[in-house]
Amino acid sequence: MAQFEIEIKLPLKNLKETLKFLTDQGFQETAQIQEEDTYFNSVYHDVKKRDEALRIRTSTDCRSGISKTQINFKGPKLDKISMSRMELETEVSDAEVLKNILIHLDFSPVASVIKLRKYLKCGRFTACLDQVEGLGDFLELEVIAEQESERKEILSKMEDLLAILGYHMSDTVQTSYLSMLQKKAAHTEADIAKTLSDAESFFQMISHK
Repeated sequence: MAQFEIEIKLPLKNLKETLKFLTDQGFQETAQIQEEDTYFNSVYHDVKKRDEALRIRTSTDCRSGISKTQINFKGPKLDKISMSRMELETEVSDAEVLKNILIHLDFSPVASVIKLRKYLKCGRFTACLDQVEGLGDFLELEVIAEQESERKEILSKMEDLLAILGYHMSDTVQTSYLSMLQKKAAHTEADIAKTLSDAESFFQMISHK
């Protein structure tokens, strides 16, 4: 059954301080998980252009060492201020078989996102403290709702919690970790290309002297 993931995300100034603030507000740690997400796209169904997400997630519990795999589909964002989306997910027993099925359906792996995620719960609210490889520290707040009509009320409560933590809705981002990493990689490639071009120009100038 489809659910609605009401979610906001923001980069953190201080992860340890945020953890303390959350526990002071009644959040309790439930798990610490190493997650690796492999995202897929296809020329026949362009997930990125449709503002959707299709991924295989392998999660390993840092305490027990037990791993599990899920396939997850997210629909387009529902507003201009949050990461809220319709979400479908289910657990699968074999990540490699699932990956090969997607490849045979002309979906290709795009990139992977690896993070260490600490889960905390308080009532309906889940707080995720993420340490994302190549990006840094983030907080995600989410509520899984049965009806999209709950979104505004939930976002209002999230805004109140952000204020207690010392943040505002304007501090949140609507960009996925995948897009952030791709943008960072593109900037790095552009910087390398410029450095090589500048070096080539320099040596050409020297050779003509």
